[in-house]
Amino acid sequence: MALRLIKPGRHPWIAKPSHVILGFLLVVASVLICVASGAGPIAIGIAVCASALLAASVLVVQSRDRDEATTAIFAESQREISHWQHRWNELHLETQQTASVLAQMRDGVIMLAPDTTILLINPAAKRLLAFGSSHMLVGRLLPEVIRYPDLVRGVEACGAGDGAQQVMIEVRDGNVHRPIRVRVDRIASIGESNMLMTLRDETEARRIDEIRREFIANVSHELKTPLAAIKGYAETVELAIEDDPVAATHFMSQIRIQCLRLERLVADMMQLARAQAGRDKLQFVTVHIDEVVSESLKSYQPVAMAKDIQLTVDAIGDDVRVTADREATLTIINNLIGNAVRYTNEGGRVTVGVRDAGSFWSIVVSDNGVGIAESEQERIFERFYRVERTRESARAGTGLGLSIVKNLTMALRGEVRLKSSPGEGSTFEVLLPQAETVAKASSRDKRGAVQASAEIQRGNTGN
Repeated sequence: MALRLIKPGRHPWIAKPSHVILGFLLVVASVLICVASGAGPIAIGIAVCASALLAASVLVVQSRDRDEATTAIFAESQREISHWQHRWNELHLETQQTASVLAQMRDGVIMLAPDTTILLINPAAKRLLAFGSSHMLVGRLLPEVIRYPDLVRGVEACGAGDGAQQVMIEVRDGNVHRPIRVRVDRIASIGESNMLMTLRDETEARRIDEIRREFIANVSHELKTPLAAIKGYAETVELAIEDDPVAATHFMSQIRIQCLRLERLVADMMQLARAQAGRDKLQFVTVHIDEVVSESLKSYQPVAMAKDIQLTVDAIGDDVRVTADREATLTIINNLIGNAVRYTNEGGRVTVGVRDAGSFWSIVVSDNGVGIAESEQERIFERFYRVERTRESARAGTGLGLSIVKNLTMALRGEVRLKSSPGEGSTFEVLLPQAETVAKASSRDKRGAVQASAEIQRGNTGN
């Protein structure tokens, strides 16, 4: 319905023709009455003026009432327009927010009409289904653009009233095969029920599941070997304890060795769990690197001497300090030195040193041992991973040392670097934040907080 508005005060007042005629008739009637009664010209003039004044007063009153009514209608119309304008702005904002959320979602969303026409599709759905962002899919039927029979059957089953459907499909995007989990649900509405498809990339979930299975298999293998040895030695001891006490003593020592191996494995797994727990389990203090390195050397110097390995340490000044957890720092250095000694042949050399790396201190452990191939350097920090050619020499280890080093270093806000070549040895470098750098950063944060507090106080005072 069209509504014509006349804003008060903008147009001159124009009387209605019927009102003008009535006023004219009133004046004529007053003249006729005066003439019929024999009144003089003066009386007739007075009557004409009085009747004209009366007619004008009536017209003014009517005009005022009409103007007030028009003003009221205009004000009501303005309020109605303002209400709908506000409502339109709210709907526009909600639409923009919904579109922004759909665009930022990592999961794909597709809305389908009952006849499987695509009504809405977000960028993530296009990416997961290997469509380019320029593909125009809205308004097209799903079976025309998607060539996955299982998915089409799931949509048809949902549309037929068989309830929510879940489908797994493999999408090929170039050389990448991406597993996608699709769920199809009906959306209840007043009219026809549309359908909603949600798509989720299962690549990461499968990778985590594979890592979990591999970890369980590795732990089982690492536990099975010493347990089987302990069981075999124990049975042998039972048979030889009376007939051959010397052999029984030997087998008992082997049982002890395997028990120590199990103990190291459990200790390393606990250390790895602590490292992967993040910074919440660490206590950051100022750590003197020379003290930690000296403590580590006391443990590994006898081992190096037994293998005729030259274990040396460059001069480390007392000013070499880092902000870290002391126990975590000792664990990192122990694992690096122990790993170097383990993978260095007899008569080899292991060197420990520290150098200034700007805002970090770099702890460097070098050896001239067996080395690591470039193709295996990415995986060397994985749990239980061992280089095949050095498996025999790795029997004394648990395969968790370097994984512990990497996770602890990351928790200490540091970095691990590796340079290695087969047959030429390896150089592991761990960078930890210098104590002075951390102190300066903390001081800057405190000064910033004080300044911000002062500005807030000044602002409150000004208000």
